[in-house]
Amino acid sequence: MSNVIGMLVLVDSAALIKDSRIQKMIESSPAVEEIPVFTLKEEDDFSSYIYMMADRRHVVDGQGTNNLTVKAAPGDELRWWEANIYQNSPFEIMIKEVSPAANKKMSWQEVFHQTPALHPDIEKENPSTIGLFGRDLFWAAAFADFRYQTQIKEDTLLSEPNINLDYHIDLQIMDKSHPEEKPVCIFRWFPKIQLQEAS
Repeated sequence: MSNVIGMLVLVDSAALIKDSRIQKMIESSPAVEEIPVFTLKEEDDFSSYIYMMADRRHVVDGQGTNNLTVKAAPGDELRWWEANIYQNSPFEIMIKEVSPAANKKMSWQEVFHQTPALHPDIEKENPSTIGLFGRDLFWAAAFADFRYQTQIKEDTLLSEPNINLDYHIDLQIMDKSHPEEKPVCIFRWFPKIQLQEAS
């Protein structure tokens, strides 16, 4: 039986927006209609503001970091969620894109049926999750509001010690105080996933 392995991207959106480096980016961005996109480089160390978690049954290493190693098997499905670390944050967040690094698309195609794609809203309510909300739904792997997913090919051989998958996630930050939750910016974040064969 295949598993659903959920990666929860946790963001301290308020602290991230208030960081002096981000403020400089926002202030220096040109006044255009397009939503500004800011790259979060690994060497800039925003790890206290943004990191990943997954069900500990699937985690080998890197829980609560941007470099997660998970145990997986052919047929397993990977899903991405997003959540604010603090529920009372004045900002909302949403994953806008999950995309392999330009030079790693072939690596993804060798392992997965497709690169991470928007998932159609086809899931039906699971009676066992009625009354669960937010992260509780995430841990139940039943969060119907996830946007991106991919599935490991059934004939994939996870024979290497670790398969490294470089990609980026675009996270849109929206201001809750604005009547239409106006987008403030998009952060392009470069986490890593390593797949290890499940024993």
